[in-house]
Amino acid sequence: MGEALRVDPTSFEFRHNSIAMYQRLLREQPVCELENGSVLLCRHADVSRALTDLDAFRRPYEWSMANKPEGPFREFGRNNMIAMNPPDNTRYRRAMARAFAPRRIAQMTTDIQTTCDMLIDRMAETSECDFIRDFALPLPVAIICQMLGIPIEDQHHFAEWSATILAGMEISSSATEKAAAETATTALFDYLAAIAETRRKDAGDDLISTLVEAADAEKLRRDEVVWGAITLLIAGHETTTHLLGNGMLALIRNPDQMQLLRARPDLTQNAVEEFLRYDPSVYVLFREAATDVTFDSVPISKGTLLVLSLAAANRDPLVFTDPDRLDITRPNAKAHLSFGAGFHLCLGQAVARVEARIAFETLLRRVGSIGLIHEPTPRDGLMFKGNHTMPVSYRMAA
Repeated sequence: MGEALRVDPTSFEFRHNSIAMYQRLLREQPVCELENGSVLLCRHADVSRALTDLDAFRRPYEWSMANKPEGPFREFGRNNMIAMNPPDNTRYRRAMARAFAPRRIAQMTTDIQTTCDMLIDRMAETSECDFIRDFALPLPVAIICQMLGIPIEDQHHFAEWSATILAGMEISSSATEKAAAETATTALFDYLAAIAETRRKDAGDDLISTLVEAADAEKLRRDEVVWGAITLLIAGHETTTHLLGNGMLALIRNPDQMQLLRARPDLTQNAVEEFLRYDPSVYVLFREAATDVTFDSVPISKGTLLVLSLAAANRDPLVFTDPDRLDITRPNAKAHLSFGAGFHLCLGQAVARVEARIAFETLLRRVGSIGLIHEPTPRDGLMFKGNHTMPVSYRMAA
């Protein structure tokens, strides 16, 4: 495989400067053997192939289990649809697809707009805020909790629980972070199990009721209904939070694009796709070679763990012209792989797109200017990217 680059994606240096490393890998070694024997794929075509060829590439179920202690946190890994292969994945997807029917998504637009306006009304009471804490996080938390039928007075628990679980899922997570994830998973499971039991007796028009009603048809166990709800809750707000945060940060750092989007709100949907391409919430996914395969004349043995860099694929110059530049008019921005691809395309991608479109349309209409007070505090991980804090100052539009 050649020796040019020695790469450790779990290292501090890589995690905190990954875009620069991906740029170099795309130029010099897009198929890169890592020190632990796994292989990092960076090119758009290679990552897309690994995501869509279900016969040659599988989700690394046993590997993901080996990195978790016994208990509810490990069980979430076992029963998390995102980590499953068919046929179990197929059962879950059929049940959850009912929750994301176009009719239901269309009904959500009023709730999204109302929540956006409420959060911006609060912002208008001052001239500074933490954009993550005060907008990018509470918006998707409120929306997914409304979709699941979770009482508003309980919503404050979920951001902390899900953030703790995701920190434990990072391949660089410590024993302490895994233990905290175990505690959070237990609390979240018990809470949602109680709600699911209530919905069995008195169903409503919410996603947990939908999962409960779909359980018999799709042969989901009672605990699987709860694991499905947990997957929806975590995936339904964490990635959207960082889509909003990363997108706003990209605009602040590219004021010409901010000015263009203010002048051309009709570009908002394409701008959302460009934000997803430019700085995705999920930087890497994992697959396992189900058979012997070859990438770029490099032989890869069956059973090899593959690290798929969505962030690198989204900046592949073979697909995107001037890929390191934010361009909200980019004609093929939607060719990004930030939601995965093929059979495993993210089920909630339509909701995330609607939330982000409405959020940026509303923010740029109501907030006249916005800038950083100081640099954001970034997440410390390989898989999930975004910022814990993002202090901004602003003035409201006249």
